[in-house]
Amino acid sequence: MIIDMLASGVFNFLPFLVAASEAKKLKTNQYLAIALATVIMYPTMVNAAAAGEISNFYLFGMIPVPVFNYSSSVIPIFFGVLLMSYVHRWVDRIIPSAAKTVIVPTLTLFISGILTLTVVGPIGIYLGRGLASVVNTVYDISPVLCGVFFGAIRPVSILVGMHHAMTPIAMENFASQGWDMLMPMMFVANLSIVGAAAGCYFKANSKSEKTVIGGAVLSGFLGITEPALFGVLTKYKMAFVAATVGSVVGSAFISFFGVRLYGYITSSVFSIPAYIGPYFPFAVLGWIITLAVSFSLSYLLVVKMNRS
Repeated sequence: MIIDMLASGVFNFLPFLVAASEAKKLKTNQYLAIALATVIMYPTMVNAAAAGEISNFYLFGMIPVPVFNYSSSVIPIFFGVLLMSYVHRWVDRIIPSAAKTVIVPTLTLFISGILTLTVVGPIGIYLGRGLASVVNTVYDISPVLCGVFFGAIRPVSILVGMHHAMTPIAMENFASQGWDMLMPMMFVANLSIVGAAAGCYFKANSKSEKTVIGGAVLSGFLGITEPALFGVLTKYKMAFVAATVGSVVGSAFISFFGVRLYGYITSSVFSIPAYIGPYFPFAVLGWIITLAVSFSLSYLLVVKMNRS
């Protein structure tokens, strides 16, 4: 129970972290963003959702406030803080300087809190469920097809900074069905990038370049693939192709055998113990296949073909 508390505490209260992080990115008030997260995570809402006895509260006796469990959610607070940033700027602009200290935060939280509870939050919940439903439908029709699709888009999504878009879907899967199949594909994609970067090591002509590639490979195993992507694969374009192919093959393989996770983890070698269970042998085979395909193809396309 204690280990579970250490592992799951952050993800149970994920809206707080998302709120603080997004507010920093949007350059809006972080304390108000966290306060907004406390609104949707307040025990009245959480306990009502857990009891399942009512579907709505009624603000002023007439405005419906849908009851949802926002724990571990990402999309509702993301849109809530985005809305709050605009509300805060508007309120700050219209309130006289002498009254800003008290009036601005009060009005900002009141307006954005009500809109988040009544409109933005529920839309975020349904959007997350809809995305997860689409992914799960594709997975139910053909796990291999799902693996091929997500294996193909994962490396390029990391390259353009869109890889976090998969996280809300994974979180929704954990919340709704207790397991997720996208997280294993994310790990496979990381390994494909590592394998492709390792293949380029034999193309490096200088000690400094070999050091860069070696460091990128190590970082990739630890879950940080950006050094390999931007420092190696963007230089050797065919290695990026090799990484994509390895990701597709590995993701299709583990999807075919139903590899899944029962809790959110990072995609690194430190995550391997979380896979121990009935699907572990297939996960290990998938990792080996991914590394072998991406490394071999990268070595062939970048080293061998250029030499010839």
